[in-house]
Amino acid sequence: MTGSAIDRLRSVLLDVPRTTKPRVGGVTMMLDKGLGPAEVESLTDVAADHIDYAKIAWGSSLITRDLERKLELYRARDVIPTLGGSLFEYAHLRGQVEPLLDFVKEAKLSIELSDSICHISRRDKLAWIERFAAHGRVLSEVGRKTEQVDQPWTQRIADEIEAGAEKIVIEGREIGPASGEFRSDLVEQMVSEFPAEKLIFEALERKQQVSLIKQLGPDVNLGNILPHDVLTVESFRRGLKEHTLLHMHDRVSRSAL
Repeated sequence: MTGSAIDRLRSVLLDVPRTTKPRVGGVTMMLDKGLGPAEVESLTDVAADHIDYAKIAWGSSLITRDLERKLELYRARDVIPTLGGSLFEYAHLRGQVEPLLDFVKEAKLSIELSDSICHISRRDKLAWIERFAAHGRVLSEVGRKTEQVDQPWTQRIADEIEAGAEKIVIEGREIGPASGEFRSDLVEQMVSEFPAEKLIFEALERKQQVSLIKQLGPDVNLGNILPHDVLTVESFRRGLKEHTLLHMHDRVSRSAL
């Protein structure tokens, strides 16, 4: 099929409105669990339009050979490389956050700051958000990996945004379904109190991805998407896969009335 033919087909069939890069809403944060440079090139050849952030998973940036090359490959395709939140927690436990801050400043990196495993005081976390945000983009994660707790969600999110977090990442274990049913009530509470574009919902599992897209629409911010799921998630967003095909068709039909 020629380029012009596929462009014409796209123009008539891709009718679910979507934001485009650089996006504020509708972002996809991909979880890079160890892609090599050739894999980064191959993936971004076909899917760079649908990846906004590439999170270098956990603290794996410390053990990734030739990390700088991989970061540059992402940047060349307008994908924002981001250090994972576990790296911040690891550095904090050892009292070595200053060298991490120096690296972020020198490499001009985005970073996620989390307290999902370690118990970091609110004062310390907010202070570090402020310091990192003075030098680059900060994504701050709320929620716990090891146990669900009653979070003062509203105040916590508000404080971290005020401290300088560009977006708040919601720990996927807090909204399910690994720990039970998908918590649509918690999702609704968050988006009723904060602009949806400020929140990134971790959605490693398919049920999370589909549930969030159906509840909040194609331009919900999603995180922890595996590389081989990037086009799957974009298909969910646009109704190109069975899970959301009828839902998105009905949505487009209603908007046309």
